[in-house]
Order: sequence, then C-alpha cells, then structure tokens
Amino acid sequence: MTIRRRLMPLLVAAAVALTGQAAPAVAATPAEAWTAPGQSWALFSDDGTLVLSAGNTSAGGRVELRQASTGAVVRTLTSPLKVNAVALSADNQTIAVTVNDTSSGLPVRTIRLYRASTGALLRSIPTSAGRELDGLHFAPDGRTIAAMDARSYERGGQVHVHRVSDGVRVRLLSVPATTAGVRFSPDGRYLAANDRVVTGGRAVPAVRVFRTDTWASTLTLADGDLLIRWTPDSTGLWTKRILPGVPTGLRLVSVPSGAVQRSLDLDLYDGVSDVTDDGALALTNRLVAPRRTLTFTSTLTGADVATYDFGQDVFPGDVSPDGSLFTYARTTAPSAFDVHVAHSPGH
Repeated sequence: MTIRRRLMPLLVAAAVALTGQAAPAVAATPAEAWTAPGQSWALFSDDGTLVLSAGNTSAGGRVELRQASTGAVVRTLTSPLKVNAVALSADNQTIAVTVNDTSSGLPVRTIRLYRASTGALLRSIPTSAGRELDGLHFAPDGRTIAAMDARSYERGGQVHVHRVSDGVRVRLLSVPATTAGVRFSPDGRYLAANDRVVTGGRAVPAVRVFRTDTWASTLTLADGDLLIRWTPDSTGLWTKRILPGVPTGLRLVSVPSGAVQRSLDLDLYDGVSDVTDDGALALTNRLVAPRRTLTFTSTLTGADVATYDFGQDVFPGDVSPDGSLFTYARTTAPSAFDVHVAHSPGH
C-alpha cells in the first residue's frame, strides 16, 4: 500500500465536510509533562517507565535517568568526557554510554557500562572504532551490546558487537554508512544497521540486516533507506528513504523477505524520528531551516494528525511504547538544548 501525503489535505478537508468534525489544529506547543534542562536527546526504556537522556557542555557529559511519568531523577552520571551515545538494557539495570577515552594520549572509542541502581562503573570496553560511536543498543537479553561508528574520510563504518559480561568482541561488521544507526530486533534474532551502497555510480544510504546466530547478512535495503525502528513482533522494520531532491519516504518492510507492507511519501526535506508501537503514527520534522515544527502523521492515511510550532529549532526524539508520551530537544542557545517530554496527540 502506497500513500502520498501531498494529496491528503484535500481528502481530509472532504472528510471533515462530510462528518462535521474539526480538522486537526496547529498547536502552539504540545502539552508538556516535564523538562530536563541542559540535555540534548532522550529515549524511553523498553517498558516505557524510564527516560534516559544525555547532554554535553565544556565541562563534559551528563547522563540522566528519570521516571517517565513525573521526570523525577533516578540516577545521574557525569563524565569529563563528551558522551556520544547512550543505551539502557531491557531490564533497566545497566546504562551504557560511549566516550572517546584520551587517557592513553590517543582517542580510544570506548563503551562504558554502569549499574543503574548505584551509578557504579561496571566495565569499560575499548573498541577498534575509527570514529565516534554514535549508535548504541543492547541485545534484548542484555548479553551483548552493539556500537556503531559512521564512515567519514575513509575511516569508521563498522558495527562493534561486544559481550557485556567481560567486554570481549563478538563480531565486527563492516557497514560503511555515513550515519550511525544500529538496533537489535526485540526477539534478538536480527541486528539492523545503517549501510551505504553504490547504485548507478553514486553512493546512497541503505539498511542491512544480519542474523545474530551466524552474523550472515540476510537483507539489504539499498535505495536510500535509513533505520528508524523494529516492530514489536520483530517481523518488520520501519525505514525512511532519503535521496537528494526526492520526497522523503516512510516504509514498513518485512524481515527477512524485504516485502514492503506500507509506504508513505512525505514532503521534500522531511525527516522521521520514530513510529508508534502500533504503527499508526510517525513523529516527523523538517530537516532544513527553519526547523521549528514537529508533526504527528498517520501512516495509514498520510494525514497530519497534529502539528506543533515553536519559536526555536526543535529536534524530535522518541515515542513511548504505549504512544502516550514523546521526547524532543529544544534549542536554548547555540549548541545548547533542553529535553522536553510531552503528551502525544489524544493523551
């Protein structure tokens, strides 16, 4: 099923005229639940009860674990080193961060594991990454963790899979993407990562899926796709199609067959940060300035369900598993942000 959002305003207007219902209004800002000042990005725990956020200043990195419903701080981690990525294990017991450790004189891209209940450092795992580890994700059983560095100036472009218990490297996967993105499927059978392939003489974004039992590549989506997320049942993968001069495409692809289950064309220079667990709504934004709107778009009809306007640049984040909350970062000054957790449309 393919839907074009550019046609939907006419269809929505017609539906409103027939039913007498009001069209979705543009709101000043979403209904806010709480704010994390000085934080730059945030994600929900797998069970939706916690939010893990991170931010960097000239003094170093700061990671906060908070209650999703109230914003109450559960744990704070600070580091003199910049934090590049964060992750939380499925059981909410372990926090992972990536940093560039310069204690030896040369930068070593390192995964650090902390006990969430106490903040104690459990393990420091050095990797062979050639660039910053900007992608990070725990396997659902918590036994392994995958970190990815994006390819830049002929360096990086690998997924580093390490064992959590002792830090031993399990696998090194070559995926020369220029944007780091890596996620295990909820059942642990697959690992998806951003990739890059050459099509028609030019390099374009792609997504590759690996089996975790053999680490063999089982699926490649090679037409400008980038990773968004897995479906909760691990049978599908949401991707966004980003190509120069082409409207952004949102797709739900079956794994491992590669069959397209749902396809939606957004507008030129739109981005997608997340899709709800039920697959009904996508959190979208503008990729070019001014980046001052966030939109929830129906993946079924292409209609914009809610659009929020801001006075500063905003960057969308994560949607909670039950779809009731979402995160975004709002610019407060050059290179400074606050994380906001807000109520989704209808909640």
